[in-house]
Amino acid sequence: MSLLPPWLGLLLALLALGALAAGVLQRGLKKQVQAVGLAQQSQTNRRIAQEHLADLDRALAEGRLTALQHQAARDELLRHVLDDAAQSNDAPVAAVPARWLWIVGALVLLSGLSYVQLGAPQTWWTQPLSQRVQISATTPEQWAEQTRVWQEATEKRPQDAEAWLTLARLHAAQNAHAPAEQALARVLALSPEPDLWIERAQMKALSAGGVYAGEPWQWIQDVLRTQPQHLNALVLAGSAAFSEKRHAAAQDYWQRALDLVPADSEAGQGLQQALAKAAEMVAEIAAPAAPAAEGAKALPAATAAGDTKPLIQGEVRVSPEVQSQMAAGATLFVYAMAEEGSRRPVAIWRGTPASWPVRFALSDSMGMGAPPVLSSLTQVRLVARISKKGSAQKQEGDLQVELPGVKTGVQGVVLQITGR
Repeated sequence: MSLLPPWLGLLLALLALGALAAGVLQRGLKKQVQAVGLAQQSQTNRRIAQEHLADLDRALAEGRLTALQHQAARDELLRHVLDDAAQSNDAPVAAVPARWLWIVGALVLLSGLSYVQLGAPQTWWTQPLSQRVQISATTPEQWAEQTRVWQEATEKRPQDAEAWLTLARLHAAQNAHAPAEQALARVLALSPEPDLWIERAQMKALSAGGVYAGEPWQWIQDVLRTQPQHLNALVLAGSAAFSEKRHAAAQDYWQRALDLVPADSEAGQGLQQALAKAAEMVAEIAAPAAPAAEGAKALPAATAAGDTKPLIQGEVRVSPEVQSQMAAGATLFVYAMAEEGSRRPVAIWRGTPASWPVRFALSDSMGMGAPPVLSSLTQVRLVARISKKGSAQKQEGDLQVELPGVKTGVQGVVLQITGR
């Protein structure tokens, strides 16, 4: 990247050409003043000569000059007039030399370019790679087709960072977090942008079941050391701290992030909700635990922290065919996602069924810590997936069902898994 931004280089070029143009104009004006002065002097001389000629004619008529004297004086006067006319013709003309015309043309051209640049300031700097790549696919079929296309593109062009990032985000849209993280590693080898390090940290943590310990935390902290006000790094650091039940630290990160965005923006409102949740957790830990009501059922371990009030309850059923295919120890995941935007789960339930159907309950405490939280959404998309390997990301051979348009607060939802 150039040391000078394009707009500054353009400005310096305009100033240099402006100085040259000013020199040309000054030179031309000086010659024009000289030419004008000579022309005025010539007109004065001609007027004096005409008056002198009239005086000679009167002197001849009055007899003060002989015809020979009159002729000699008239010839002398005419000689002076002709000499003066010759000097006027030889005087410099106020014209710009042809060799300077290219400067004027370049000045006009750069003026036009400056208008274009000033009319589109976003073109002054190259847009970062992390902002150039957008995923247009919206359905599983489109994701699968585009993933195939971009997989082939990375094989043909292994040095194409944009192709690798597109592939990474397609994997992420399908909750294939490990392949997404691996593709991001290739991107960062070609274009090490801070935003992409944060994106990789999130994919690495999600592929490990939401655990940020190790490399994800290291990458987040590396970005914050060099850019303490990096918005995405602060948001993800708050999520990581919240997932580790360090709620005060999460508050600090999210408050710093909130200071960087308008409070009434979508991001600002999401951060305020996250801060409120963290504040509740801090207060809940500080307050003495209330005795459990007699006969109350113990909450699942997954809801031991955070707002444990169930927001969506239901059961997962499987067909006899699916049940016959299931291996012992298979893991069942049930998670909720926002209907629009990111496909990052807002709440995840996990279990190892011994019999069917299996009941589940989702609450805010089962989220990843980052906004949005389940309670902030009016409706979600529910996904139930049976994993043979117990992986948080979808693998080949997993059995899954999705149910869109589920209202938050509903009870008795049924998810029926009948096949892949």
